[in-house]
Amino acid sequence: MKHCFLLLTLIVLSTTAYAQPVFQLGVNLDNANAFVNVVSHTARYSRAIGYDSLGWPMSNFDLVLLDARPATEWANSIDDPDQYRVDVSGRYASQFTGRATVAASGTSVAIENSTYNPNTNTTTFDVVVGAAGQANHGMVFLTFTNTQRTSSSPQNSGITKLVVNRPGYALTATQTFTDEYLRLCQAANFACYRFYNVQNIWEGEPVYPARTRWNQRKLPTDAAQVSMAGTSGKRDAWCWEHILELSNILKKDVWICVHMSADSAYVASLATMLKKDLDASLNIYVESSNEVWSPTQATHGPYNAAEASSRGVTFDDNHAHRTVLLSRWFALVFGQGAINNRIRVIMAGQQGYHGRSDNHLRYIQRIFAEPRTLIYATSSTVYFGSTNEGSTNPVEINNGMIADINNQISNPNSGVNRLNHINKATQWQLVGGVTSYEGGPHLPAGGGTANLANQIRSHRTPEMADVLKRNYLEGWRDIGGGLAMYFAQYSGYNRYGCWGITDDPSKPDRNYKMQALRDIIGPSTSVNESEVLYQLLTISYNTASQTARIVLQQAPSSQLQPYLANLIGQTTITPYTQLDPTTLLLDVSNIPQGLYVVHVGALAATLLIW
Repeated sequence: MKHCFLLLTLIVLSTTAYAQPVFQLGVNLDNANAFVNVVSHTARYSRAIGYDSLGWPMSNFDLVLLDARPATEWANSIDDPDQYRVDVSGRYASQFTGRATVAASGTSVAIENSTYNPNTNTTTFDVVVGAAGQANHGMVFLTFTNTQRTSSSPQNSGITKLVVNRPGYALTATQTFTDEYLRLCQAANFACYRFYNVQNIWEGEPVYPARTRWNQRKLPTDAAQVSMAGTSGKRDAWCWEHILELSNILKKDVWICVHMSADSAYVASLATMLKKDLDASLNIYVESSNEVWSPTQATHGPYNAAEASSRGVTFDDNHAHRTVLLSRWFALVFGQGAINNRIRVIMAGQQGYHGRSDNHLRYIQRIFAEPRTLIYATSSTVYFGSTNEGSTNPVEINNGMIADINNQISNPNSGVNRLNHINKATQWQLVGGVTSYEGGPHLPAGGGTANLANQIRSHRTPEMADVLKRNYLEGWRDIGGGLAMYFAQYSGYNRYGCWGITDDPSKPDRNYKMQALRDIIGPSTSVNESEVLYQLLTISYNTASQTARIVLQQAPSSQLQPYLANLIGQTTITPYTQLDPTTLLLDVSNIPQGLYVVHVGALAATLLIW
């Protein structure tokens, strides 16, 4: 019987192939401050008699250009006990095609330097916003009267191509995204960016049986990059061209959500665009819409239910069916070999009801093939609340957050026990195991105001950093969780949630969360930058039984899920048996031959399978 024994205390990898962080943490992107042109952020038009196909008003109109007020100042109260305000003051260089009289109203706002050029049919002007830090700062309305699209158009015919560039960006600026937004995106070494928020997936489905077609998609030339359901009828937000542009700048893996109403031609066209225009080194995570597992969601819940009824299958089965179709349609463009390699199709499930994932996986196995050949990973969330949500001490609220996380890790009777999803992915031998499509603090939420001030303040304590580390290290990485996507990059802090890493998109480090995420991700492990430390760990490989025996120096304090990583950073969770508190037996019979790094919590060692 042939065995291979490897004993390591400290090694330095001699290849650059393991340059990714050991723990893969990504983030859900937000729209705030993204575009140089503020008009891309708003479709809040009124008073127009109609709109053209790109969403431009065809008559005189009003526009809510900015609304930077903290919640709920519009109701004469502010949720945030610190009454923090994002500063949007400054001079906004502006222009549009056509002619009009432009007036501004709001809080300390004025129009200056308005000029019309008849040779180019262009009007230029400045919007000046002041009153930083004062009540209702950042409330800006524009009124356009005497509009005339062209010199031969009648009065009250509207305008086109409105541009209002943020302070510091001249009208000659050609960049799409602000420098501030790129700094926020790159404030930590995120492994992946999820575009769910900026795609407006949440409210983006029509009523079944309507389909979303490629010629209905958002374009860079549309009047806004938010939902334009009330103007041009387009419900999606960012166009794919902007998503690709940002992805190629950031050069990290991308996680996209595809409307479940999108027809096969739409998906084929999207896949073709991604193959042609996206940096070939980037992996693509593909998810069907968002939280289609939820029957109560406002748009894709009813859509999935209606489609399931028409096909004579269950709600869960239809979600699984659609996910497999995405895998097959992407394979037609990228090739079958890309599935579970560059193309990583996600079968999203529900944190509190892991039985849905059983339904999904069994349906795929019964109707199509083994799930591991079609989907990369299942996905859940790693949200947490607090067992001390009513405390008047923000730090005690933080302690309650840790208690809730610990319960999700260690309580086998909890409906949100995280090992339910992790072990299920292991049992089904999914290449990517289980991912987390969202996660983070889920307190406050839902619009409640009980103890709101203290709950908000708990997000600004130094102790919040420890909470996040517990959630993503001991609470996910160390028990075998895969890629985790934090929700979200930015948000205001109010009764509807404190989801954001920061509450000011121009200040990534306004609280302790961003640095905590940097610490969680850890430094890059490129051989040119740092050493990779491995603690004492013994592995023996048995070629006859195709098993690997792991012997730990000491028994871990909690259950650990081992996983393997190949030399390009792809991870695999394998079935295992715990022989005693310090000995694990891994089944590697389905693992291709090669060199791997085996991780057990913070411990790691190399394993050669031949």
